[in-house]
Amino acid sequence: MTISPSLLTKLPAVLTLSIAAIWLTGCSDRIGMAEQAMYDIRSEPAQPIETPPQAKLIEDFVYSASQLRSPFLPPSLVSVQAPEASFEGVRPDISRTKEPLEQYEIAQLIFRGQVISPEGKQYALVQRPDGSVASVQVGDYLGLNDGRIVEITPTQINLIEIVPDSRAGFIERPQSLVSPIS
Repeated sequence: MTISPSLLTKLPAVLTLSIAAIWLTGCSDRIGMAEQAMYDIRSEPAQPIETPPQAKLIEDFVYSASQLRSPFLPPSLVSVQAPEASFEGVRPDISRTKEPLEQYEIAQLIFRGQVISPEGKQYALVQRPDGSVASVQVGDYLGLNDGRIVEITPTQINLIEIVPDSRAGFIERPQSLVSPIS
């Protein structure tokens, strides 16, 4: 028996088609099995929902270390904040003329960078919500809570704010305006 050359050229196509047909038959069996399983699940009666557990009452916790140095405070601000943080009457200076950047919340301001003048004086560039940029230096104020700038680094402006406290009237709180550029 001899095999013609035209049959030899068609043999790979025939084999490919037959393998594909067998493979598709196997897939249809799996699809059918999945459809049957989904039908079985849908035909089962609905199960009742369990009631959620009762919430436990948690006793109030009184934080007693509020007079200690905060572990989250940068070391450069420890000496600035520590003496005035007590009950001895930290108050905002209401006679002081407000600076232009004190009309915005800290979250509305963006620290854009640090500039050092030829004389060595450090300035920070702060962008207002309207897009304009202002320069500030250590000792200037920004934010709604009398935030006094105590340090300017290449990546952030550290300041101390005077915020209301229900027990003592006002307390000093460290705050930072961090550059969005890493």
